[in-house]
Amino acid sequence: MTLDSSTEVVAILYDIENAPFEMLDYTLSKARRYQPCRTIVISDWEARPEQKRWEKLMRRPGFTFRQISRTYQGKNSLDSALYDSAKLLYDDGVRRFFIITTDSDFVRIAEYLNSGTPSYIIGVGTKQASETLRNAYDEFLVYPPEEKKPASRKKTTAAPETESKQAKAAEPAPAAKKTKTARTTKAAKTTKTTKTTKTTKTTKTAKAAAAVQAPKSAGQTAALTAGTLTVNLPRTLRESLQARQEAEGVSLDELVTYLLMRGMARWVED
Repeated sequence: MTLDSSTEVVAILYDIENAPFEMLDYTLSKARRYQPCRTIVISDWEARPEQKRWEKLMRRPGFTFRQISRTYQGKNSLDSALYDSAKLLYDDGVRRFFIITTDSDFVRIAEYLNSGTPSYIIGVGTKQASETLRNAYDEFLVYPPEEKKPASRKKTTAAPETESKQAKAAEPAPAAKKTKTARTTKAAKTTKTTKTTKTTKTTKTAKAAAAVQAPKSAGQTAALTAGTLTVNLPRTLRESLQARQEAEGVSLDELVTYLLMRGMARWVED
C-alpha cells in the first residue's frame, strides 16, 4: 500500500499505561516521514500528571494532542476509550495509524481498522510483543531499536596454511644423503637420532603454546558475545526495583531500561 498523499491525517493511539514517554517521543520522530499532514496523538494525558514533560511535548509543532475520556473505570478502560477513538477516526476516513503498545488486547483495534477499506497500521512496542500482535500490523517497530549485528567476516585460509607448516615441521627430518665421501654407519645413526630429538621437542613446544592460547581465545569469544550487564546493587535498591516492578506489572528488564532512558534524557536536557 503506497501512502503518497500529503493531505491525509495520521493518527497515533498511545497506550500511556503500558508505554513510557520515550516510546512516544520515538514514534513522533517516525511519524514525520508522512509530513506535511495533520498528525493527531490520542491518549489520556490527565492520567499521568507526574510527567512534567507532557506540556513541553504538546508544544511541538506539527502535532495535535487530543485528550480522551474514559466511559468507565477499570483495567481495560483506556483500551476501550482508544478503541472508540479509532472507530470515530476510521469512520471519518483516516487510514494511517500508529499504535503504541505491547498489550495483545489491541489486536481488536487493528482488526476493526481493516474490517472495511484496509488501513496502514504501524505498531510500536517492545521485543516482548506477541506474534499475534505483530502480525496484526503492516509494520512493527521494536523499541528500544535493536542494534544491527555486523556482517560476519569471511574465513581466511591462514589457519589451514599454518597447520600445513606445523605438520611439515613435525615430520622427522630425512636421513642425510650419502655423499661421495661415505661416512661411517655409526655417525649417520647419531646424526639422525639428534635431528629426531630436536624435531620432537619443537612439536611439543608448539602443541603446548596452542593449548595455552585456546582457552584464552574461547574466553574472549564468550565475553564478546555475552548480552547481559551484571551490576551489584544494594539490597534496599534491589527491593525498591522489585516493588515498583510488581506495582507497574512489567518485567524487570523493561523497568530498568525505562529508568535508564529517563535518566539519560534528563541528563541530555540539563
